[in-house]
Amino acid sequence: MPRPYLDERLKRILKFVVESHVLTSEPVGSQYVRVAYHLSISPATIRGAMKRLEEEGLLDHPHTSAGRVPTESGYRYYVDRLMEPEPIPPATRRALDREITAWSATGNDVQDLAVELLAKSSRQFAMLAVHSSAGAQERLRFGGAENIAAQPEFQTADRLRALVSLLARPAPLTRALDTFTDSGSARITIGRELGEGAMEACSLVGTGIASVHLRGSLGVLGPVRMPYPRLLSLVSYVGARLAELA
Repeated sequence: MPRPYLDERLKRILKFVVESHVLTSEPVGSQYVRVAYHLSISPATIRGAMKRLEEEGLLDHPHTSAGRVPTESGYRYYVDRLMEPEPIPPATRRALDREITAWSATGNDVQDLAVELLAKSSRQFAMLAVHSSAGAQERLRFGGAENIAAQPEFQTADRLRALVSLLARPAPLTRALDTFTDSGSARITIGRELGEGAMEACSLVGTGIASVHLRGSLGVLGPVRMPYPRLLSLVSYVGARLAELA
């Protein structure tokens, strides 16, 4: 499906709406966009732009709110066209390195460490799939189930039940993570790109892991409303350190 043409104003407003919704989990109104981002254009002009973005399938209009939320297509447009890199803050990098150094000194499994660190630092559900030298799939390591279960998107009984079933029978997650195995860099799969059922409410940020002793994939699963720039950097960094230590 061809991507719609957006002028600079529409791109800017879409970016604002996506990033605001990620932060608040609430629908975003025109007045909020104008005030929060110090725009000089009128609320009516912003409303018109948001209506156009809705017509293009990039925003949705929940019936209980005057605000808009991004659609899957809106997030995909944002990731592909509007998202700006967000390097890991130096303090976070130092903290990760300290934990990696301390853990390595104990002789404990660095694969378990990678999952633990990624779950804690991302505040999402972390996963690692490793292949043996013969190409057979070994067990899926994961951590941080409480992180994803606490997200607003999974607070209804139906959504939470579907999520619990997905985590209890993770074969679809393993298959989704496997698609990152030979990926040269971290990338993002959004909503229905992952699959059907509970997968539709999720996104996966993943990367391939390749070293002399290890071939596999590492990633974080969360709701479609995720801070993609930060998670892309985290997954890339933890994946690179795991490849060094494996």
